[in-house]
Amino acid sequence: MTTFKPARQTRLYQDVAAQLREAILSGRFAPGDRLPTERELMSEFGVSRAVVRQATMNLEHEGLVEVQVGAGGGTFVLEPGIDAVCRAFENLFRHRGVELPDYLAAKRVLEPALSAAILANSGPDLHQRLQDNLHRFRTGIQTGLDDHEMLRLSLEFHELLVQATGNPVLEALIISLVRMGERVPAFTMSTRADWPHILREHEQLLEALRRRSRTRFSRLMLAHLDTVEEIYDDTPQMPAS
Repeated sequence: MTTFKPARQTRLYQDVAAQLREAILSGRFAPGDRLPTERELMSEFGVSRAVVRQATMNLEHEGLVEVQVGAGGGTFVLEPGIDAVCRAFENLFRHRGVELPDYLAAKRVLEPALSAAILANSGPDLHQRLQDNLHRFRTGIQTGLDDHEMLRLSLEFHELLVQATGNPVLEALIISLVRMGERVPAFTMSTRADWPHILREHEQLLEALRRRSRTRFSRLMLAHLDTVEEIYDDTPQMPAS
């Protein structure tokens, strides 16, 4: 069994969480592994059940573990994912009341810079996933899908592009930024006439990918950002929490 140090007397649950976090991130516990039981952790750390549960809740909120109840239940280590990073970014942005110009400026700096990496890793699999997204987007326009779901499909297109970079750091940063688009009220309140225009631009981006035209792809990325800025124009800033 993994040996932990007795927890310090100040903020016990934080110390317990820190040691468990290090054990997970260092690979002592792999994805799918079950952590020691509450009773075992209480004994290892010399703390109460309440402290162990608070520490576990912290790790669950960070996306490192999942608590399963019932027969065969327990606390299981999760495969590292981007959702926890996105939540941290969103909490930071909401707390500070990020303003729309800052959000758009960040997209303008970062997204076009991905063009080379996207093209280098672009292939039939990515093209098919983007085509599937465009099909659902087109169907959404035809069936009158609500703006919130249309926005999700639009953001999904950009997430697929970012994932193609093969760079986990860029993926975490850019997808967190992309998902913040759902926090901007103007997009979900945009008129339906915007969606056909966005669809056409996404189709052009996919065509440039297929042709492996870096110059055209980069130019289209910038033009698409212009479209996004026009949609977001004159809207209130993201609300602070």
